[in-house]
Amino acid sequence: MVFNKNSNTKGAQGIGTLIIFIALILVAAVAAGVLIQTASSLQSKSLDVGRQSQEKITTDIEVVQVYATNTSDGFINGSDSTSDSVTMIVRLGSGSSPINLNDLIVKMDTQSGSQTLQYTTGAADDANYNVTYVSNGGVAGTSGYLVTGDLAQVTFDNLNEVGEGDTATIRLLTKNGAVKPVDMTTPSAMVEVTTYLFP
Repeated sequence: MVFNKNSNTKGAQGIGTLIIFIALILVAAVAAGVLIQTASSLQSKSLDVGRQSQEKITTDIEVVQVYATNTSDGFINGSDSTSDSVTMIVRLGSGSSPINLNDLIVKMDTQSGSQTLQYTTGAADDANYNVTYVSNGGVAGTSGYLVTGDLAQVTFDNLNEVGEGDTATIRLLTKNGAVKPVDMTTPSAMVEVTTYLFP
């Protein structure tokens, strides 16, 4: 039996080439899998960021009016026997997404201090605000939410003393980071039981 040395060499070279070719295919497949997974992850993150940005831009609360009660003593005073309450009448801004009141924080800053309030379905106090719907947007089962068409009263007790001619700011902070500030200056004489602070 006669073996051709040249044929053996060509066969060995062919097997080596085949092994390299298969290795390249495997590397390309792994690289393609990594690229597909990365692209999918980036797409998911970009969709989340886009949705959150859109919510932040479109979430808006419009403050229609702010007034305080029990102010005939010249103060909006949280330390007297009858705590003076502050009431805001609010509604959603045009094109705004609905707001879950459990995610809405109300912050009142005065010259003598600040207080942070959260939503409660019970009685309002100096740590919690409650909401009474003046008019409903016509959507059933939306208690605890502010939806299009709602007009609601947000009421809480003022913790810090605010005198005549003082300034105060109420900030409404939503879950997605949108902030609605309302700057107020009290009248130079508060002699009525109810004092209107804004507009």
